[in-house]
Order: sequence, then C-alpha cells, then structure tokens
Amino acid sequence: MSIDISPGQFVTSSDGTKIWADACGNSSKPAVVFIHGFACTADAFDKQYANPTMLENLYIIRYDVRGCGRSEGPLSGEAYSSELQADDFKAVIDAYKVTKPFVATWSLGGIVPPDVISKYGPDSLSGHIMMGSFPHRNMHSEVVHPVILGLIPGLMTEDIALFAKTLPEFVLSCVSPDYKLPYDVYAKWIGGAAPRAPIVRQSMLGRGQDSTAVTVAASHFPYMAIQGEDDQHLIPQKLEKWMKDNLPRSEFHLLPGVGHSPFYEAPDVTNKHILEFVKKYSA
Repeated sequence: MSIDISPGQFVTSSDGTKIWADACGNSSKPAVVFIHGFACTADAFDKQYANPTMLENLYIIRYDVRGCGRSEGPLSGEAYSSELQADDFKAVIDAYKVTKPFVATWSLGGIVPPDVISKYGPDSLSGHIMMGSFPHRNMHSEVVHPVILGLIPGLMTEDIALFAKTLPEFVLSCVSPDYKLPYDVYAKWIGGAAPRAPIVRQSMLGRGQDSTAVTVAASHFPYMAIQGEDDQHLIPQKLEKWMKDNLPRSEFHLLPGVGHSPFYEAPDVTNKHILEFVKKYSA
C-alpha cells in the first residue's frame, strides 16, 4: 500500500484563477473530492484527512473553492459562474490524475457537483455524499433553516460592522448549539472567511445554476445525506422528503445531537458512512 501525503499545490483553472488543492491517502483506492461550504476552507476536513482508516481506503482530495482560503478570488460576479466552478473541479482532479471521483460536500459545496454534471456530464462523477449539504442551488429555499436565513443579509452586506457582528454568529451556527467549538477551530474558521471582499461573498451566495443537471444525474449515480438533527442551516425532515421525492438512488442518515458539520462534530460515524457508501458503489 502506498500512502501519498502532499504539501498541496496551486492548479490553474480555465480563466487563469489559481486554485489551491491537496491530496492524501491511497492513490490506488477510490478517489473522494471534499468540497467545503460558503466562506470556509478545505481545512474543515482535517478529521477526515488525518484518519488512518480513511487514508488506507480512499484517495482524498480537497481544495479551496475560488474566493476562499488559499485560492484566488476574482472581484467580479461573472468569475463565480457555474461553468467556472466546474472548470476548477476539473483542473483539480486532472492535477491528481483522477477520473470519475466521488464527491463529499459540505453546505454550499453541494452545488458544485451539479456544475460539474452540467458541463462534463453525469458520467464524470461516481456519487454525491452530502454532509449538512444539499443537491442543487435552486432547491435550497425548500429546505433552508430560519437561523441561517436570518444571517444571510449580514453575510452579503458591504457594511463592515454588520459583517463583523454576523461572522461569529455564522461560524457558531455551523455546529449544534450544544457543541463546544474549540477556540482554535473557531478562530481558524473565522479567519478563513474574514479577508474576502463583499463582491466575493455576494457572488458565491447569489450565483445561479441549472437544476436540470440533478434530474439527469439522479438516474446515473447515487446520493447519500449525512445530516445533523440540530442543523441550523437545513431542516432535516424537509431535505429527507425532497430526496425521497426526487432522488431514487439515495440514502439519508440523521445524526442526533449533531449540527451542520457532521464530519467535524461526529467524525467517526460520518467517516464510517462515507467508507461504506464508497465501497458499495465503487465495485
């Protein structure tokens, strides 16, 4: 077995934007690309990236979405289009010589796979694992939680004082109200979101998407949701119903006492579900 741990690299997308990416694990095993949520970074997945069982059985790739973390953030709305999001993903998997990977997404990261499907076809992915995530942009209003809905204006604002007040509330909303987020992680998550200009946040949250890509994909590959019962961004019951109604090849796992970040709050059970799902569908 060969365990590859790289220091990360910058790959160049189709419009010249530099995207930071990294990979580790067993390159002979199925690849899973982890995609973080709004205003976050790939470091959110450290508990997957350092887990020995995950590293033995998967080739884990993660990257900072354009406008986040170490990746460049162009200052125009057009730079965050569906097509360019798909090109970023393609540049990353090409850099690591991977084809047809699984994707594991957090929160707003869930809308990247439809971008990929729309441009490169449903056969470009093997399955979508949603961790406190949702399958496409246009259905978000059907499952959104009132807590995050109340925070969105402060995340989109150009008012520095309002953003500074909202950002800590946003970070804390990413875990269960009963979960004590360690200060170093709290500071790191805030630090990952703070430096960007309002146009970047506005473009990430406000961009459009062709939802027909999910309809096409539904018959081609499987979906799995790992959802926290205490999620303050998504309403679990509404997401589960939407999946049952629209995704015939899907499974839903509800984790009690867990919030919007099951991969961080409950890494053992989340990792177990990921490994079982990949094993089931990579045969």
